[in-house]
Amino acid sequence: MTLKTEYDIYKSGAAQTIRFRKQNRNLSRYFADLTDKEPLTEAVLDSLITEAGNKSGIKITFGKIKIGKELELTTEESDVSALESFAGAFLEALSGFYEENEVHITRMFGSFIYLKRENGILRAVKATPLPIRYCPLMKQLLLEVGGDTAGKFLSAIEEGDVASQTELMRGLIDEVVIGGGYFDTARPLNSCEANVLFGASETMSTAFRSGLIDAAVIVSNNLGTIITTDDSNTQGAVKRMTGLFLTSPSAHLRDTAYKSGIIPVFPHTACIDQLEGVRLALSLGYKKIAVSIAWMDNIQMNGISELERDGVTIYKFGLCSTGINKNAAEAMEKHADLVWSCASKVVRERIEPNAIAQVGVKIPVHIMTEKGWLLVKNHLELTEKDRTGKSVSYSGVICRKGKKKPVVLNDENSFRIIASENLRDCLDCPHPCV
Repeated sequence: MTLKTEYDIYKSGAAQTIRFRKQNRNLSRYFADLTDKEPLTEAVLDSLITEAGNKSGIKITFGKIKIGKELELTTEESDVSALESFAGAFLEALSGFYEENEVHITRMFGSFIYLKRENGILRAVKATPLPIRYCPLMKQLLLEVGGDTAGKFLSAIEEGDVASQTELMRGLIDEVVIGGGYFDTARPLNSCEANVLFGASETMSTAFRSGLIDAAVIVSNNLGTIITTDDSNTQGAVKRMTGLFLTSPSAHLRDTAYKSGIIPVFPHTACIDQLEGVRLALSLGYKKIAVSIAWMDNIQMNGISELERDGVTIYKFGLCSTGINKNAAEAMEKHADLVWSCASKVVRERIEPNAIAQVGVKIPVHIMTEKGWLLVKNHLELTEKDRTGKSVSYSGVICRKGKKKPVVLNDENSFRIIASENLRDCLDCPHPCV
């Protein structure tokens, strides 16, 4: 399937230009000293054009080729149907090139990790130093993982051994993430297994079960931005993912996605663009959409909010907030329905005081709007029923800012709600916040 999210054709004088969306491999955004260069050179592009022409049987001469944030191929060819056939073949060739030159950027415990396939083996080749010294979720996950690498990593964090941290982080990604099949392109994409109690995909999944949403715009390894359509493919597409900022496409997983009821927004390039994902969901007729946005891209909430109109509801989830700047925080404060605090200083200082409810204390989820509370209330009620078999209603909870703000606490097999003024200081929170 070729979507117009990946290319368009426009007239430029007497000529026609095909403009393709390419991957944004701006590695310097995450790694100050990474030397990998843009692999899509003019020589490679010439080769892809030849391959596309041979496969489509359509030979087009391009008088001008431009490689920038996008690819632009300009020709005197006026037959639009021929150009569209060529564009489809070119995208297949481009997809194969990106798949052969596989890279990913993920994030764990505030560290950005660069994954690259070399000599047929995918491995973590670069990790940035951890910006935080302690995180309760990090400790819990490492204890669950166990093993020599996890134990050494915990010790390196406690001792402040930065050099060992980055080396052990790469080892942990190799063992747990890659070894666990998270980038396995033969993996299934339908699963109802919840990984954490109050994660974004878990909250979206229960919203699907209750009919509160009919589509979710999320991100998945080897697929980029996707539109999911039910609870199982929402949960299955992400598993226990902690942030994805760049990924390479997989033709096999793309086919699996279509069979699983998932719509890849950029099927040939696996680009990540949540704003474009929401636009596509709306164009396909979805009206109740949840979207998750990570790190600095939370600034896209400004544009996503402009898409809301009568008959359309968009639930906006702000994720991966550790280290965000004030512009991203401002967009989250103004437009987000739910914000995961992570170890973000600006979220705790600016967003938390404006929340009308909160889930948890160590790494709280801040409910910013009544829309957000609707999803949280639904998640609480369905989770309680799944746990105990009993129906419980949280409709009587009054959301408000300030000392009376309701805070949801998890007590083994049930939830408890107290006013924020009754909270004790958190002694097991991430630190330092950045």
